[in-house]
Amino acid sequence: MPVVDRGVKEQEESMPQAGTEGRSLPRELPKGELPERRCIVTRQALEKDQLIRFVLGPDNAIVPDLSENLPGRGYWVTASRKILAEAVKKNAFAKVMQAPVKPDSGLVERVAGLIDRQIVDLLGLARRSGSLVTGFEKVDVALRTGKAVLLIEAKDAGADGRAKLARHTLPEVEIWAPLTAEQLGRAIGRDHAVHVAIAPGGLATRLKAVLRRQQGLSDDGVAGAGHAPAQPRTE
Repeated sequence: MPVVDRGVKEQEESMPQAGTEGRSLPRELPKGELPERRCIVTRQALEKDQLIRFVLGPDNAIVPDLSENLPGRGYWVTASRKILAEAVKKNAFAKVMQAPVKPDSGLVERVAGLIDRQIVDLLGLARRSGSLVTGFEKVDVALRTGKAVLLIEAKDAGADGRAKLARHTLPEVEIWAPLTAEQLGRAIGRDHAVHVAIAPGGLATRLKAVLRRQQGLSDDGVAGAGHAPAQPRTE
């Protein structure tokens, strides 16, 4: 069982839910707005979707807990390639876990791969639940009529098609491009896919959180050159 470090106390109380207007990493959260956790490296209190949870596993292994459901005390690191690499280099885990742990040198890449897998799995769930539409025309209708809160595009999609959909997208819709057309297609059971719209609901909320984490863990800080705020709607 993990040893509780009283000096790094998690904030477990629930706070009122609010919108997810923030689009950059990291972002300090006004007190009382959303559930917060504190990064063991920067000491910043941030929204949970801006951090990654780790637990102390068997044989003093450091285990990423992206689903946030593993038992034991959680230790949070900002979802940033740079900050997670710093946690590994300085072994910030050993101090807060109060255990003889040594992170694997490949931990950053391992976490990035797990996040990519999460995106694929959630897209598959969205398809099976009927929360997802694909194909340019269907996606365009969903965006125009407010039936989508999330637009996922292939990062190798054509600029013209992406620009046209962005013009038809309501301002509150988030646009991401985390995968190639081949990867996006495999995630939803097709040979390839270029544009995918996700309906409001729990799956869309979970996808947004995972996409923000992927953005931070990507090599350039941008998820496949793809996190672009929706443009104001024009007719």
